[in-house]
Amino acid sequence: MTRSVKKSVPNGFLAVIVIMIFVSGIAAMLISGHKLNAAKNTSGTLSVTSNTSSGNSLEGINSEAISPNAFEEKNNMPSDYRMITVLNDDIYKGSLILVNYQYESHIDGENLINLYDNISASVGVKDDDMLINNAILKPINDFFDGFKTEKGATTILISSSYRSKSDQTKIYKDSVKETGARSTTYYVAVPGFSEHQTGYCFDTALYNSYGEMMELDGDGDFKWLIDHCCDYGFIIRYPQNKTNITGIGYEAWHFRYLGIPHAYFISEHKICLEEYISGLKNYTFDNGGLLIDKGDKGRWIVYYVPKLEAFNNTDIPVPVSSDKSSYTISGNNVDGFIVTVDVTKDPSNSMIGKAKTEWMCNSAALEIQGFEDYDPEQDSERYANSDDWESDDFWKDETSSSDETSLAETLESRFEYEDYYNGYDNNAADNTQNNGDNNEYD
Repeated sequence: MTRSVKKSVPNGFLAVIVIMIFVSGIAAMLISGHKLNAAKNTSGTLSVTSNTSSGNSLEGINSEAISPNAFEEKNNMPSDYRMITVLNDDIYKGSLILVNYQYESHIDGENLINLYDNISASVGVKDDDMLINNAILKPINDFFDGFKTEKGATTILISSSYRSKSDQTKIYKDSVKETGARSTTYYVAVPGFSEHQTGYCFDTALYNSYGEMMELDGDGDFKWLIDHCCDYGFIIRYPQNKTNITGIGYEAWHFRYLGIPHAYFISEHKICLEEYISGLKNYTFDNGGLLIDKGDKGRWIVYYVPKLEAFNNTDIPVPVSSDKSSYTISGNNVDGFIVTVDVTKDPSNSMIGKAKTEWMCNSAALEIQGFEDYDPEQDSERYANSDDWESDDFWKDETSSSDETSLAETLESRFEYEDYYNGYDNNAADNTQNNGDNNEYD
């Protein structure tokens, strides 16, 4: 029988090995560029990693996602807030994404549900294959149930909801063929740049006495929809007097979902989504954010978090999970994230005392140079006829020395529409014939 002999390892040698492993681990994290070991998220919802490690110097911070200022952020963070990590690609997802002539939709057909099978009896649906983002189905049903309760009408029709990029291409081609590139510029978004592609919006219409489908004009009983849409989280996406910022003419029939606090604020301050997304950059976690206080309707704090350009992920401060404070995160489709904290039941939330109530936004910086702000009510002399935008006179650039220069020509490079103009105007024979029942714009 032989005796087993255990060889001891000097304690100093073990300490050196432990230190080397620790140092190499930190180096690997820095080299990896702030990457998370997670599969790519394709569900249309934000990918959130909760930072719950404890018992060491990385408490509250995901050790696989250390940002350059993570330790400083943790040290300065109130006790009722913590840090989580989201993928930078998630700036393209969420109900607050801005889609317009500058920012295309990076999602197409995510989280969709059949509208016809799930819509309330208070509103009709044009086609049985129409889809909508599932997140706004309940707000839509509540919205039109509220309208029916107040007005007793059930003649409203949802004429358009989610549209794919290919659907938008057909609509764009048909519009150019039927009304020309000039009017198309004013009411139809370039394929890929329509917010219908997100599934967060819908158009409303009704059939007139001749059986023709007409977009709602917001008059009469239907003014209730404009006045109360914010109660359900919706806004009129393309309001009057904001055409020179949105790039789309006034549409009383087009509703976009943002969520109740954001819809309240936009409606109350008479601003458009472009102004809201831009202005929110003045309200960060560090300076206290924006306080939206609607009394018994609710109270919220909203703040902007820029994405960390140097990494694949961004650390975001959020309240510690509790029954009192809840939060949502949405990308803005531009350069960062918007956090919305519901503090209605949490009057002791540490952010309330720092949050600002004054609205700050440089709207002039958002105006589209040379684009006409078409509002017939404000300029009845020139635009007495609501169809004047279809005429050549409407598109004349009055500041130009040449009467032959049209405003539409100056817009081509700004909108990068040259391919659409040249291709669709010169190849009308290739365009699909409009069937006359497709009153879908934007």
